[in-house]
Amino acid sequence: MIKLKNIYILLSIIILIHIIAVFRSWYFSIPWLDIPMHFMGGFWTALLIIWIKNIAPGIFGKSNFIGDFIIVLGFTAFIGVLWEFFEFSVDLFIIIKNGLPDLWISQQGLTDTMGDLLFDLLGGLLAFFIGQKEKYLKHFSKI
Repeated sequence: MIKLKNIYILLSIIILIHIIAVFRSWYFSIPWLDIPMHFMGGFWTALLIIWIKNIAPGIFGKSNFIGDFIIVLGFTAFIGVLWEFFEFSVDLFIIIKNGLPDLWISQQGLTDTMGDLLFDLLGGLLAFFIGQKEKYLKHFSKI
């Protein structure tokens, strides 16, 4: 069973790494750092929705593999897109408007955005399959 405590711990780790990365400019000195951060963000998002589905089983209707897959990855994609809008807004309304160096701009182009969304989804996919494995192991242990 996915525990809320573990979801909080993972979120805390993601936030801590992100804050340190921003203030130490790691996203620019270690350009690939963005990849595992998006993967972990997608993984965290999917874990959260799986946890919600577990504590309130009827909230999304009857549970089945395809429906769960669509809900978990759809929610993960939605949060990933919102994060990309957040990055774009910070760039537009804070970085560019205040004349800060281009080095601070988060949105490095369409390729960067698509890569970010891809790794959000891959992280969500891994969490989904971990959740499914746990679900079916629990089911078969009753037999």
